[in-house]
Amino acid sequence: EVLIYQWKLQSHAVAEANDYKELVKFTDNVRVMSAGRLDIKPYSGGAGALSVGPDIFTAVSEGRIEMGNGWPNWWSGQHPAWAVMNAGPFDFMNLDASMLFFLGAEGTELANELSMPKGVRWLPAWWPGMEFGLLSREPILSLTDLKGKKVRVGPGLPGEVLAAASGAFAIPTVPSEIRPALESGTLDAVEWTTTSGAWDLGLQDVSPHAIVPAIWQPSVVSDFLINDKAYAQLPNDLKVILETAIKAYTLTTTMNNKIKDFEALEKFRQAGVTITTWSKDDLAVWKQASDKVYLKYKADNEFSRKFLEHKQAFKDYFNDYYALFGPYE
Repeated sequence: EVLIYQWKLQSHAVAEANDYKELVKFTDNVRVMSAGRLDIKPYSGGAGALSVGPDIFTAVSEGRIEMGNGWPNWWSGQHPAWAVMNAGPFDFMNLDASMLFFLGAEGTELANELSMPKGVRWLPAWWPGMEFGLLSREPILSLTDLKGKKVRVGPGLPGEVLAAASGAFAIPTVPSEIRPALESGTLDAVEWTTTSGAWDLGLQDVSPHAIVPAIWQPSVVSDFLINDKAYAQLPNDLKVILETAIKAYTLTTTMNNKIKDFEALEKFRQAGVTITTWSKDDLAVWKQASDKVYLKYKADNEFSRKFLEHKQAFKDYFNDYYALFGPYE
């Protein structure tokens, strides 16, 4: 008798998002490669979701679902170091630096030091890289214009730095609620992942102004959470199939989405969205604010300090090489 393993996978992404569409392909691939023995059913964010926001981690930990897909900073309620797991301001500036740290160096091992005590295996999912920025109904041309505004931004480090730099109120709204809140005026400005992610959410229809880039998350990484007990029950061949399919998802979603970001930028321009960039003075304020927040994380928690120091050491290692072998034009 063939034993069938049926899993549930809850994603943060809405059904219209390209990363969720790739997630459906990932589960289809696992089903084909395993001859139906590992059947993973994906659930998008919003209506019909089994779990939303920070609860996705808890749901995986408790075994309510076998897998989750989201963003490390959303798990900061579990441990403050999750807030610095993602690329914060002036952190890894290129997605290849972050990919090398988590796939080739010690990043994933460090992440599992946080997740495994909760019964959760952690793996990088895909890299959006530099996020888009802020979209708004009224023009925002500088940090000064953000003071007192209600801004949708991810929880943890991104929101803390935004609030410290600008005096705005950081509100970590889940994706399905972002556009309605912007339309109703509950939010004054919104960040949502990258250029293509913002376009797929339809934000261009209600926000004709943008200021870029997303200083708060320059090389963001999405993640997979796997219930360790469920994983341990899989035969070795199914473990290999799962991990191989995850690596394929990582590569295709990262590359395909970045191409879509190029295309989406042109769509925003054609839609008449006015795009502004941060001034040098604003960048200096961002840097001062982020340095203070990083110091707080290092002082408040030993693992946060350890993780930030390891990331900085790898960034220095990366930059030393690319000082010689980076762009020369």
